[in-house]
Amino acid sequence: MSSNKIVIFSFSKLAIQIAHILHQKNYEIIIIEEDVELVKEAKELGYEVKQISLMDDKNIISLEMDKNIKAFFCVSDDKNNNLFVTLSVRNLNPKLKIISVSFATQDNKTMLLAGANKIINPYEIGALRIFRLLNKPYILDILDNILFSESNIEVSEITIEKNSILDGIYLKETNIIEENNLILLGIQDKEIQDKFIFYSSGINHKIDYGDTIVLLGNNNDLQNFTQLINNNN
Repeated sequence: MSSNKIVIFSFSKLAIQIAHILHQKNYEIIIIEEDVELVKEAKELGYEVKQISLMDDKNIISLEMDKNIKAFFCVSDDKNNNLFVTLSVRNLNPKLKIISVSFATQDNKTMLLAGANKIINPYEIGALRIFRLLNKPYILDILDNILFSESNIEVSEITIEKNSILDGIYLKETNIIEENNLILLGIQDKEIQDKFIFYSSGINHKIDYGDTIVLLGNNNDLQNFTQLINNNN
């Protein structure tokens, strides 16, 4: 089974919000911070904290991210630190999911080239939320309740393992998903990594080992389903 640990580099204001949301979703949070006062603040909030510098590769290696960490958030207020740490972490772990912050649109590409899988741009997100609030308030309310509340409904990514019962199955044949009270939103093909295929598009895509399906459902149902499809050896 995949790990439930999340590493967050820096305890910035953005990091506090991310940690709070992920903690509500039952992720185990590990904060990496050097500043004594921020370390104290993170500990008072109940987070595990490692007071080390990630400017040293030895400290990154000590986190054992090759086997224990689900994702790495790089959200320092210093863009140069974010860039350096993203580069270092990606160099040491080619497969780890890295989410980095970018405070300017022109820096997005730089972070992606450094090795980030996803970019968080607070200003772009804020503008998008305002647009949705004005034009699609009900959709925004639903998304907020799923993603940011203590609701048991979640959106989950499940990577198909070798010999999974879904390996080689077409999307239109995935009755097992509905039978387990889940909704299939779409699939990320491992060979077409820049394109997400929505189930509603009508494309009858074949699911292969290494692909990632995205599901909506109750937390317990999602956990049980992950075990069901990927533990058939």
